[in-house]
Amino acid sequence: MYFYFFCGFPAVIKFQGVVFGTVDNSVKFCNFDKPYPLVEICPLMDGSAPVAFFLSDDFLNAPPENVTVTDLKGGYFLKFSKPAKTDGFKILAQEKYGDANITAFIDNGCKISLETKTDFFAETLDFSPLSVTFRRGEGINADLIFALFDCGDKKILKVYGVKETALLFAKETDEFNLSALGFTTTERIRDIAKHRVVCEYSLSGGEIKELSHKVTTGENFDREKLNERLIPYAFSEEFLCGGDYSFYLADNVKENADKLGGFFGDFIGVTPPPLFRNYKEIGLVYKTAERKYSVEYFTFDIADNKITNINKI
Repeated sequence: MYFYFFCGFPAVIKFQGVVFGTVDNSVKFCNFDKPYPLVEICPLMDGSAPVAFFLSDDFLNAPPENVTVTDLKGGYFLKFSKPAKTDGFKILAQEKYGDANITAFIDNGCKISLETKTDFFAETLDFSPLSVTFRRGEGINADLIFALFDCGDKKILKVYGVKETALLFAKETDEFNLSALGFTTTERIRDIAKHRVVCEYSLSGGEIKELSHKVTTGENFDREKLNERLIPYAFSEEFLCGGDYSFYLADNVKENADKLGGFFGDFIGVTPPPLFRNYKEIGLVYKTAERKYSVEYFTFDIADNKITNINKI
């Protein structure tokens, strides 16, 4: 079985006590026959303790915290995140308003507490922010508290309700701004077209609903000049971010474009195939459970730089 190991921090990887190599925001690849070896991830920072485990079915089917497992259909991709510090108590950020107090703190993981005069809400985050910024809404947003978590490699926005204390919204985003109608988020996607997605949201009936969704591409991107082998990737990424993907379709496929959502399902990413798959296959990534993902593969028939047929493998 093929395995890819990725660590978002400096670490040494050992198999059966033998050093295999070092990783730091990089990938190590290997191939094992059963029985799979004992694996040790030894962080080279902060005095963090090593993580040791057997590559058993139990581990792959139910990965622990700070580990995600992606089934590549013939192999696995294992991603190890930096463990949250659990020593002692630390307040990351706190804001006190006339009707509510909100606190981000570390206590055996990173937690959020929101307290009003009549209600209380708390949650444990499944990520480890470096810093937190709180912002209270005004006008139409007066009953909302916005929390922007900076995790170094990404930012996550969470929106909490004050009238009835609850988490109303969560999204990975590069920035957000309050607007006349509600608030907007902006994502800059590192894909072929360098997409920029701006969404506007508003609070309605106690729920946050999307009002508009605008997708643009980088100024240097020219879809007319794409190499034929990149067309399936460009199409899949355009479909994923809600852009105008019809440009890449031949007329016979456009006729059934309304069925593509059900055909693809709710995928969250696009990836080239690993070395043990056919190079013509395009991988779509799906979340299947907590810290568990799976890749499904598709092939695309192309004529005159347009997609004429799509097959699921």
